[in-house]
Amino acid sequence: KSTLFNRMTASDVYADNRLFATLDPTLRRLRLADTEPLILADTVGFIRQLPHDLVESFSSTLEETRDASLLLHVVDAAAVDRDELMKHVDDVLQQIGADELPQLIIYNKIDRLENVQPKLERDQQGKICRIWLSAHTGEGLDLLRLALQEYFPEQLSAIESVN
Repeated sequence: KSTLFNRMTASDVYADNRLFATLDPTLRRLRLADTEPLILADTVGFIRQLPHDLVESFSSTLEETRDASLLLHVVDAAAVDRDELMKHVDDVLQQIGADELPQLIIYNKIDRLENVQPKLERDQQGKICRIWLSAHTGEGLDLLRLALQEYFPEQLSAIESVN
């Protein structure tokens, strides 16, 4: 998630695949062609079976998610339990009242899968709903930029990154 954030915003936010490696939300401007700058927020990742007292500690960060115009749900495409993890995130979003927000599913780490190329998928209304990419290699980042341009053609908006 943080690697994707860094690639998209030319930042150097600390990124590590360890529990609690990044705790503080980070905001950066992201300028796309023909749009006003977007605000991209890298938030704390979602963790299954987090002790109740720690959930309370993160509640203010999670509640800020409700103010987002679009949720970027970053999923480890190579995780064997990715569907379960996605369900957990959806459950938390429902608990904090953010389940009705538009969501763009980003399947990251396709470089760890065989024969998976960057691609985007559209829903029945023709809106981009899923993107397959690799933040590590940079493959597919152009598709994410395209999706963001479609979602935010002109206005200044906030985007919340969750995983």
